[in-house]
Amino acid sequence: RLEMYGINYFEIKNKKGTDLWLGVDALGLNIYEKDDKLTPKIGFPWNEIRNISFNDKKFVIKPIDKKAPDFVFYAPRLRINKRILQLCMGNHELYMRRRKPDTIEVQQMKAQAREEKHEKQLERQQLETEKKRRETVEREKEQMMREKEELMLRLQ
Repeated sequence: RLEMYGINYFEIKNKKGTDLWLGVDALGLNIYEKDDKLTPKIGFPWNEIRNISFNDKKFVIKPIDKKAPDFVFYAPRLRINKRILQLCMGNHELYMRRRKPDTIEVQQMKAQAREEKHEKQLERQQLETEKKRRETVEREKEQMMREKEELMLRLQ
């Protein structure tokens, strides 16, 4: 299923003990019902999450909006909580990196690359122009040679 591409799913339970799925992807965290991994019941985009933490099997997502309630869920094993947290940290880091403006060095490298690309295009255009001129001169030379031969034949 392409819709599920790039999402890591984990079996979790909410406070009431209902079986759910936690989906971790490049855009944030989503909670899915057990029988539907396509339509999230709740979504937490990375830019709306203030903090994610776990204590043993209890996992807490704290929204940036302090008025919004924390979302608490439970994972079956401590090892899974560690993996969830690592995935969250990695995806959040990539999310932040994608949104950060380029550093001065990267901006300079991009500007240099644009300049080099422009110079290559100019070189290509110059070569193309030279080639066309050469072909034109070559045709004119051949035409003159033919005319010269015709004149020579007439003069004989």
